[in-house]
Amino acid sequence: MKKRILFITQDLGRTGSEMVLWYLLNNLDKDQYSIYVLCMKKGELFDLLPDHIGKEIFYKSSPNWYKRAFRGLLKVLGKNAVAVQVDRIMRHFKADIWYVNTVVIPDVFEASKNYQVKVVTHVHELPGAFALIKGQALKSIFSYSDVCIGCSEIVCEKIADFGHPDIRLQHSFIDASTIQVDADRIAQIKKKLGVLPGDFVWVVSGATSYMKGIDQVLPILEHFKDEPIKIIWIGKQLNTGLDFYVQHIAELKYPGKLLFTGALSEDYYNYMSVANGFLLLSREESFSLVMLEAAYLGIPIVAFNIGIVPQFLQKEMGIVIDNWSMVDLLTGMREFYEHRGYDVEKLKSNALKYDVQQQLPKFEALLNNVANSL
Repeated sequence: MKKRILFITQDLGRTGSEMVLWYLLNNLDKDQYSIYVLCMKKGELFDLLPDHIGKEIFYKSSPNWYKRAFRGLLKVLGKNAVAVQVDRIMRHFKADIWYVNTVVIPDVFEASKNYQVKVVTHVHELPGAFALIKGQALKSIFSYSDVCIGCSEIVCEKIADFGHPDIRLQHSFIDASTIQVDADRIAQIKKKLGVLPGDFVWVVSGATSYMKGIDQVLPILEHFKDEPIKIIWIGKQLNTGLDFYVQHIAELKYPGKLLFTGALSEDYYNYMSVANGFLLLSREESFSLVMLEAAYLGIPIVAFNIGIVPQFLQKEMGIVIDNWSMVDLLTGMREFYEHRGYDVEKLKSNALKYDVQQQLPKFEALLNNVANSL
C-alpha cells in the first residue's frame, strides 16, 4: 500500500535545503509513494515538479489573486489561513506523513495535532537560525515531530541537546554533474572584474550578512593592502547598514580589492573559478554546500571550524581555523598566497562523497525506513 506524504517546504528555490528536497522528490518511487508538495512561496523549480506530484502555494503568496483574497477574508473572520489550507489538502489527499523541510515553517506544526499523521522534520539550521522564529514555535516543532533528520553531525548534536528521542542523519549534497565551467567565460569575467594576471583572488559565497562574516573582509583587506590580493563576494547583497559600511570603507581605503557580484545563477561556477582560494568566514554553518562546490572545482579552502569543515577538510585541501582567530586566518591565507601546495584531485574526490549519486540512495533508504517504522 502506498505511503502518502505531504512535503511542506519554503519555495523549491535553488538554496541548499530546497535542492536536497528537489532531488528526493524527483527520484522517489511513485509506485511506493503518493506525493503532495505545499510551498510557502513559488520558487523557480516549483513548476518543474513531475506531473504525478500534486502541488500548491500558501494562500499568502499564491499567484492566484482570489486565493490571496480568500486568505484576507479568513483573517477578518479570525481563522488561521494555514490551518484552513492544510485541512483542505488533508481532506482530499489524506497524508500519512508530513515531511517539513527546515524549521522556519512553524505554523504547520500546531495544525498537525488535529490529524492522525506522523511528522518528520528535516532540520538544516543551527541555534543562530532559531532566532527567526518564536520560542513557543520551536517548542512545537520538536514536540510534534516524530522524527528529526539533521543535515550534519553538528545539527544532530543540537537536536539531541534538546532531548528529541528519534534523530536521523542525512547529509546535504551537491549535484556535481551541474558544475560546469567555461575557460573562455572565466577569462571574460576576469577582464570584467579587473583581475590582473598577478592577482591572487579569494572568493566568498553567501548573502552579505554578519552571520556570513561580511565584516571580516575589512581586516583581511587591511592586512593585504599592499599586495595584489582581491576578494570576490558572490551572493545577494542585503543593502543593510553593515553592507554600506563595509563597501564604503573598502572603496575608500582599498579601492578595487573587494568586488561584489550579487546573486548569480548561470555564471555562478565560472565566477567561482576565477578564485585561487575559497574563504568560509561564516560564524555558523550547519553544512556548507558552497565549500563542497569550491572543493569540486579544485579550489583550496581556508575556513573557520564550523559545519562539516573539521570532517571534510583534510591535509592538502586547505586549512581549518580554530577559535575564530583572525591572526590564524590571515596566516592561513598567506600560506596559500605564498604558494602552499594542495591536491586538486583530493579536493574533488572528497567533494564527490557528498554528491547526489552517493547520497540520494542513502536518503531514499532513510525515508523508506522512517515511513515503515511510522
